[in-house]
Amino acid sequence: MEQTKEVSLLAKFDELAAEMGSANKAANRIGIPASTISMLKKGAYSGNKDAQFAKLAAYFDTKTEGAEGYSEVDYAPTSISEKIYQTIKTCQIKGGVAIATGDSGIGKTKAVQKYHSDNPLNSIVITVNPCFKSAKAVLKLIALELNVPISQSTDDLWIAIAQKLHDGMVIIIDEGQLLTFHGIETIRSFADYFSDRGQTLGVAFVGDNGIEEKFEGKTRRNYRQINNRKWLSPKFVTTDIKRDDVDLMFPLLVSSHMEQELEFLHKVAQSEAGLRGAVRLFSQAYDNGNFHLNGLAAMAKFMRIDVRSVVR
Repeated sequence: MEQTKEVSLLAKFDELAAEMGSANKAANRIGIPASTISMLKKGAYSGNKDAQFAKLAAYFDTKTEGAEGYSEVDYAPTSISEKIYQTIKTCQIKGGVAIATGDSGIGKTKAVQKYHSDNPLNSIVITVNPCFKSAKAVLKLIALELNVPISQSTDDLWIAIAQKLHDGMVIIIDEGQLLTFHGIETIRSFADYFSDRGQTLGVAFVGDNGIEEKFEGKTRRNYRQINNRKWLSPKFVTTDIKRDDVDLMFPLLVSSHMEQELEFLHKVAQSEAGLRGAVRLFSQAYDNGNFHLNGLAAMAKFMRIDVRSVVR
């Protein structure tokens, strides 16, 4: 690789490091040890230098291509997202448990991310996946957010977390339907712990309808124990998505007065694809250079998004 190209790549790395706050963080993101970057800068790297610079080039080329494509709205205060946001806020203020459920792609995760961004000092967000659904696994995720050592027994881990949490916080569990019933009960118990001490701590479970199904799958007595501790349990479906919500997501179309395209995307949003599917469809059509109605329809067919079932 030409020396000028190498210098350019190292300069891009320095820009990324400045943006992220440290060379270690930037190196971790790219997948190259920070020590290797340091040796490359000094001209003292003894390994395959070209291979390392090729990794740098591949990373920055990919990011450049991504930046040239369509950039979706980071957060739009849609009717559903705002209701989920307010559900979490009420849960934090009053303590106890809240459950916000709904179809995929309607803005639940966006609302969670926005709330945490607005309240970074007194909220914790963890996202459950099939590997982290047991009580201890989800406790470990919370412990990592609080800088609590995770190599402890389950009971010691719970106690260590409780001591790190404080009055007025909220724990937000995204994809909560993946938790086991025991996992749900374990996290919920933090709210009880603070309530017993005259303090408030909210626990908000966000996900699809499987959350309440998980509760109801146990005995009715156990379900009532959780149900009577809930402040709110709103449920949302894709047909709740309003035309105004679509307008918020696609300001380019609104400013260009592209009514047919907005109406079509509203139908997509109300289908099984949801608002997320509408955004992905528009992004693909935009990057292909045709986001007019015929381009959107062709992309919907390619992505196998069926809007015929949407009834107004």
